[in-house]
Amino acid sequence: MKKKKNISNGDVEAVVEEQEKEEEEEDKQGEEKDPENWTSMQYIFTLIGYAIGMSNVWRFCYVVGQNGGSASVFAYIICTIFVGTPLFLYEMILGQYLRKSFAAAWTAIKPRWKGLALSQFVMVIVVQSYFVMIIGYTVPYMFNSCVDPLPWVVHKNGSEGYWYEDVLGLREYASITTEDVDGTATTNEEFVNVDGIEMKWTLVASLFFVWVIIFFASAFGKKILSDVTYVTVLAPVVLMIILIIRTAVLPGAGDGIKFYVGKFEAEKLRDADVWATALSQCMFSLGTGLAVPLSLSSMTEKKEDVYRAAIITSIMNSLYAIASGFAIFAMVGNIAYNEDRDVAEVASSGGFGLAFIVIAGAMTTFGGAANAVNAIFFFMLFTLGLDTSFAWSETLTIATHDFIEKYSGLTRDKQPASWKVSLVVSVFCFLLGLPYATTKGLLILTGADYTIGLCFLLLVCFVESMILIFDVRLSRLEYMLQYAMDGTGTARSLLRPRWCLCHFDFFVAIPITCIGLFLYQIYSATQTRILPDNTNIEIIFWTLFGCCVALLFFGIWDRGEGSPEVENIPVEEFPYGEEYWSTKDDSKDNDNNSNDNDNIPVVEATIVDDDKIRETDKTKLPSLKENTGSDSVELDC
Repeated sequence: MKKKKNISNGDVEAVVEEQEKEEEEEDKQGEEKDPENWTSMQYIFTLIGYAIGMSNVWRFCYVVGQNGGSASVFAYIICTIFVGTPLFLYEMILGQYLRKSFAAAWTAIKPRWKGLALSQFVMVIVVQSYFVMIIGYTVPYMFNSCVDPLPWVVHKNGSEGYWYEDVLGLREYASITTEDVDGTATTNEEFVNVDGIEMKWTLVASLFFVWVIIFFASAFGKKILSDVTYVTVLAPVVLMIILIIRTAVLPGAGDGIKFYVGKFEAEKLRDADVWATALSQCMFSLGTGLAVPLSLSSMTEKKEDVYRAAIITSIMNSLYAIASGFAIFAMVGNIAYNEDRDVAEVASSGGFGLAFIVIAGAMTTFGGAANAVNAIFFFMLFTLGLDTSFAWSETLTIATHDFIEKYSGLTRDKQPASWKVSLVVSVFCFLLGLPYATTKGLLILTGADYTIGLCFLLLVCFVESMILIFDVRLSRLEYMLQYAMDGTGTARSLLRPRWCLCHFDFFVAIPITCIGLFLYQIYSATQTRILPDNTNIEIIFWTLFGCCVALLFFGIWDRGEGSPEVENIPVEEFPYGEEYWSTKDDSKDNDNNSNDNDNIPVVEATIVDDDKIRETDKTKLPSLKENTGSDSVELDC
């Protein structure tokens, strides 16, 4: 019940100062409880390291070579601007505002989305298990840089033979005898897949080596991880600059670069395959839908400029991919020059073949520097892969802690130490990755990548967009972003996101492109089987895909309400202008002071608790320290 009190201006200022001291003390206690929040620099470097991966080098260049040169680059940039970057940003906003990893964030929005959290957890485990094997493929090439001459250069079947026979053990040369119509027998040496399946122990050793690095980098806190990430982010940039300079002077390099930046086949932009490939490259490169942006953002400071971080990450990711094209296509041009082949033919060498066959085999063109250039190239791929795996490992560890707390009731302080959880996750993923280290490993990897790493990922991105549209809503997302940016430099600069959360991206571009590409990939799989000679492997992964889809919609019948931190955001106040935020003193805001502000006397208004998002009684809250021109003011208590 309200009553009137006469309190002098001096008393008001004393009350405010006392409240501020209490809030400062609470902030210090909050920092002590969670000392491992990312700094802005650590946060941005970790995001950049996650986004810039191996696919920025070999897959991006393969896509460009296959789909019309710079026309494909144009399609990639458009998809990045209108689909990849906005969805990447939306995940970051949710994580930063809710302060939860993906394991808890989706159920905080609505309990019915617990299936999304579980299925994302399964998806990240599967993708991490085979992606580490891809990193492991670079290990023999990296260590054999010390051998002169390079083993694949002097291999009896060339770099292709070394890749398939010595590294993978997937194929072997066999004598195939055929008869002509006149009965003449002809014997030819052909590459054929080996029979049966067995462990390839060199790959097992490579897989184990990579997992040891990942564990020790991520198990002992964010300080260690961030220090390692600084090296693994900056090293590929330096190495790429060296490669660009060195390859630019090779004979034929100009033809390759001309194909890359000078060949613009506009008619290719009418081909749906070009846009589908560009979009899938954009989505996989930025890693949207894989829960990392959301989880990493949950460990930032309470006021963190996620908009700036998203823009910087997206730009750096695209610039690195485009820059790598100059080095790769200079090498491709040199190969075409030496072998008298067309640049487009060499550049469109499929998948891993571009890096591990074409470029590896071309190292002799560097003469005496062949071993050094080989070491630079494959060490660069190795470090690019590590950054992405570090982020996934950290995400899985955080999510495991959250699932333990949710389903066992153990709070974080009563759970096993993070390094123990990280050890369990690493061992489990290592064991799950052993099938990729067999003689059929590349085929198994291809099946997992297509069904889970592409098709299911696109479906998850579509479901995320539906959650954002119907359960979060654009106005709430805008509030979350402005809340995070209030008081930061970007909030007052030209980078202020006036149009980043536009209706076209939110309601049209993201949902339509995600579901459209998903259906296109499913249709393509019905027309052309992904593993035509290995039906059993294909059946296994389509079955896994079906299980993930069923898990995705597990709990969809739950009609419970979301958490107050989402539900209580006053949607009707959108859009929030500068005046709205100027009335709030968020500089000393803390998660634990949700009710403390009620004790501050207010002039004809109710203090807004930004953590619980209560509605204000007035449109503007006057300053308690404002001089009213009289000796005393009348306050509602």
